[in-house]
Amino acid sequence: MRINNIQNTRNINVVSFNGVFTTNIKDIDKKHGSVVVTDYVDSFQKSVDDITDTYEKERKKAENKFFGKKRALRKLDDEYRGRMDAWRQDQAIFQKAKEAHLKDIEQLLETAKRHNATLDELIKLKSDFEATQKTIDLAKKQQAANKNSGFSRLAGYEPEKATLQNILINKIFEEQSGVPTKLPNAILFFGPTGTGKTTFAIALAQEINNGEKPVMIDMSEGPDDIMDEIEVETRRSRKKYKQTGERTIILLDEVEAIAHQNSEVLDELKAKLSKAFDDDKCIYIMTSNNPTEISPDILTPDRTKYVVSIDPPDFENALAVVKFYFSGLNQQGLDYDRIARAIANCSNGKFSNSGIEELYKQCCTSKICTTDGIINLINKTSPNITQSELYSYENDKKVFLGR
Repeated sequence: MRINNIQNTRNINVVSFNGVFTTNIKDIDKKHGSVVVTDYVDSFQKSVDDITDTYEKERKKAENKFFGKKRALRKLDDEYRGRMDAWRQDQAIFQKAKEAHLKDIEQLLETAKRHNATLDELIKLKSDFEATQKTIDLAKKQQAANKNSGFSRLAGYEPEKATLQNILINKIFEEQSGVPTKLPNAILFFGPTGTGKTTFAIALAQEINNGEKPVMIDMSEGPDDIMDEIEVETRRSRKKYKQTGERTIILLDEVEAIAHQNSEVLDELKAKLSKAFDDDKCIYIMTSNNPTEISPDILTPDRTKYVVSIDPPDFENALAVVKFYFSGLNQQGLDYDRIARAIANCSNGKFSNSGIEELYKQCCTSKICTTDGIINLINKTSPNITQSELYSYENDKKVFLGR
């Protein structure tokens, strides 16, 4: 998976972060040189792609050097997982940074009082203190509400979850805490059938709304009926926001049905996307199997700010999905690494997340509960994404991200 930010230049770049949370108190800093402001550098600038690329290069060298010596390869795999585990822990740094920031503001309040800071300066600091505290409280509430839903029910893709947490979920918490924030009008998930786009979209909505699923528009209806339903839901979202301050998440599954260049409701859809944040108080999460069919007018920065590609699982994600499902067999000694590598290295296609789930169900039905038995089943089963479909997707992806 890769998360891209649609820039005003129409170039699409990987999202980067500049900082977690900072306070602007330049006036006090100029007035009292003893006041120190700490800037928190966002740990998410570390590139997980670099970690994976380095691992893959090292493993190829090791495979040639230590052919048949699994112990040497396993050590390299363990080191890679260790680096990935450390990367996943970066999400905890966000929380710690905010808590440290809160302590800084408390100290600044005391310092400002001692130096007879102006009332406006004190109000600004106190406001930042209260907003940060509320953001932390909302984050804790989110974690408690999503123990059995949201990202906790979605195996793998940990770096992408962390990125979405920071570009969207935490921003919503900050908005609810009173911090002026600009949120995207829409996000698009795209990828081959069965890779989990809709599941990911629902999990993201649950993370935002304390376990609640998004409003799901019936995309099997005619274009006019779909737009009528969207209009009804946006009226409700405005009312909800007025009452609770919470935004509604609206899911448009396989959006190309109404978002293609010749769609009779294209102009209506463009208008709704443009005013989602400011007027309708909602955020659209869209999915697509065929993103090249979507009109470029839908994918402008002011409408769809982030584009998320959900690829078939690589080894690391396949391993997470295998552990998630096959641990249900309750069998000791299963070699999850071997199973995941057999899935990731199929030569005639790729197993999607749903394809791996189907393998697990077949194991349950056929009472297959050994590593060799599972790998034998994998070798006999045709991947649910064929090689030609995979080739077509990769080509479409290049065209879509490069246009």
